[in-house]
Amino acid sequence: MNLHGVMMVRNEADIIEASVRHNLSVLNGLVVVDHGSLDGTREILAELQNEGLALKVATDRNPGFFQAEEITLAARDILAQERADFVFPIDADEFIKIRSRQRLDEVLASVPQGAHALTSWVTYVPDFGVTRTDRFGPGHLRWRLKQERHRTSKTVIGRSFIRPTQYVVSGSHLVDDPTGKRPPPHFRLDPEAIALAHCPVRSAQQLERKIIIGYLAHLATLPANDQQAFHWRDLYQELKAGGALDAPRLKDIASNYGLPRDAWLPADTVELVEDPMRISVKLRYPPEDAPDTLRLLIRFVESFLADRKHAPLAMGEILERAHTIRRGLRSDSGGRRRD
Repeated sequence: MNLHGVMMVRNEADIIEASVRHNLSVLNGLVVVDHGSLDGTREILAELQNEGLALKVATDRNPGFFQAEEITLAARDILAQERADFVFPIDADEFIKIRSRQRLDEVLASVPQGAHALTSWVTYVPDFGVTRTDRFGPGHLRWRLKQERHRTSKTVIGRSFIRPTQYVVSGSHLVDDPTGKRPPPHFRLDPEAIALAHCPVRSAQQLERKIIIGYLAHLATLPANDQQAFHWRDLYQELKAGGALDAPRLKDIASNYGLPRDAWLPADTVELVEDPMRISVKLRYPPEDAPDTLRLLIRFVESFLADRKHAPLAMGEILERAHTIRRGLRSDSGGRRRD
């Protein structure tokens, strides 16, 4: 099978090389949309491209985080240009976990024609008291949650997505179609054959940058629904109020990631299982020391203002492109819940 991936990234220098190399060991090709990284991510991606990997890199200069729209457009391009059988929308902190590529091809071949697939989304919790968190390594993908209480899956996009009415919902958890009475069919894949290993919390500095800049980029989209990105919103408010991301708090957040606050449990009551995610790739581009969050935030604001000042027409075109899918979403009168 011809399998490709697409990811949208921002400031993921600590993990981007491991993610690209590992996921390309499974996939035939990968498109990465860099959303204004300022921490060295772009430079690492350029080095990986220069090696001749099956990697394409695009740049999104829009300050707003229109992930669903960008992934939708990129996935449709991949299906058309690469003749991909399936497209995996993945994040930089997600690693495709399989028994073998042969077994993956077999389970994907069983997906009914016209349907998309769903993969299990498993959360890994680093041992923040032992693991060196300033460099991504095996210790980050050793212990996972025994039970995923968020009950969330990630989609794998099939060829029917080439129809212009289908789109990926926020977070790439589902494919929807506003012209139909219900979402297109999704076929759940055997979790023993494939899962997505997710490591969203890696260090205090990484999470602080993700929360502050990520949530501000989300606000730049002028979201109509306050429930969108609720986990970023809640953590942003916590940091704004002076909260500290010490080791116990990092473990709390990782153990409850993606859940509303009223569903959180104390980390010491959340059971973990040892299930190492083995990443057999050699890393060549260790990230330089990332700028602290304040300096990164300053750069983010400067780039935001520069884009608005010097390229207003281009910015308008970018926003119009990003809103294309969203207008179709608003036209849906079925009242389905959006992620």
